[in-house]
Amino acid sequence: MYLDKLKAINFRNYNHLELKLSPDLNIIYGDNAQGKTNLIEVVSLLTMGRSFRTKRDEEMIKKGETGFYTKGIFKGQTEEVSIEIGKNRQENLVKLNGNQIKRRKDVFGKIKIVIFSPEDLQLIKGGPGYRREYLDIYIGQVFPGYRGAFQKYYKALYQRNALLKKIKKREKTDSSLEVWNEELIEEGSKVLYYRIKAINEIRAWIREYHYKISGEKEEIECFYEGPCHIEQKFGKKVEEIKSELEMQLRKKRQDEYRRGITLVGPHRDDISIILNKELDIRFFGSQGQQRTAALSLKMAMLDFIKQVTDETPILLLDDVFSEFDNERKKELLEMLIKRTQTFITTANIKALNNKNLGTMTFKVEGGKINKTDGLFT
Repeated sequence: MYLDKLKAINFRNYNHLELKLSPDLNIIYGDNAQGKTNLIEVVSLLTMGRSFRTKRDEEMIKKGETGFYTKGIFKGQTEEVSIEIGKNRQENLVKLNGNQIKRRKDVFGKIKIVIFSPEDLQLIKGGPGYRREYLDIYIGQVFPGYRGAFQKYYKALYQRNALLKKIKKREKTDSSLEVWNEELIEEGSKVLYYRIKAINEIRAWIREYHYKISGEKEEIECFYEGPCHIEQKFGKKVEEIKSELEMQLRKKRQDEYRRGITLVGPHRDDISIILNKELDIRFFGSQGQQRTAALSLKMAMLDFIKQVTDETPILLLDDVFSEFDNERKKELLEMLIKRTQTFITTANIKALNNKNLGTMTFKVEGGKINKTDGLFT
């Protein structure tokens, strides 16, 4: 699937935007604070049901207006998908192929997408929550069963933590905890199964991308890690993970009663990323190495989604070249040529001057966009 047409009204600094897009590479360029990122934010909203920049709708409404409207027409080999998302005062508009649906999150996964933005440096240097979210967003696009298990797990976790707090205060006995133990283990084992399966699949791709983008100078490895150490006992059956998770919860039971929180499970896990076989890149990598690693993780998910679903995701790269030297820019551009529909934003279009790209180029200035084909011919 690729995005063929895009429309936005009163979105951020755009009054009225309508674009016909390339199924290959689309470069959006212009000075800073002109609206480049706003454009790809529309794409993320339509494909994920949410912005990759904010959780507040009000921030997406153009100043002085009461709402916004967005629409995308996506085309595949045999079908066309229309998605509309809007906000007007307290009302939400969400339509799939012209039919009103209740929730934005129900459009998630209809169109596969991978996003890289400057904030993704936190994927490497930030806390474990950033890396868990990375897995959750992209695994959710691949395995339909993952999202259901994930939602049920966190519901059980919330209820279990609430009871643990009461047990700590001696307001409840541990007998009331059993029902949430069962739910936590049942759904948590599924979440762990899918996460570890994904890491096992993408590990080689991550290593390959980092090696290429770094000019064949660096290697990274990544591993799923958590208090259960389940990744070392991973088998083909969820039952194996379930037994391990149950055992680890029993070991931590008294500690949980004292602290009033759940100490074991996928909500506490992480990904370790090792540079050149010995250094934890979170603490010892330069910003350029960390950015390359973050991009490698994202690009690996593109291959993973393609392999499992047979659909190549749309790729959004927001200001991805700003911290890379010329060699890393060249390597990345070579990877992108004719691979999937890609959107790149940049303030320095000369850095992307490559005659083989076959792109559409759009100049953004003050919330207005002009198509400027011919810059790369």
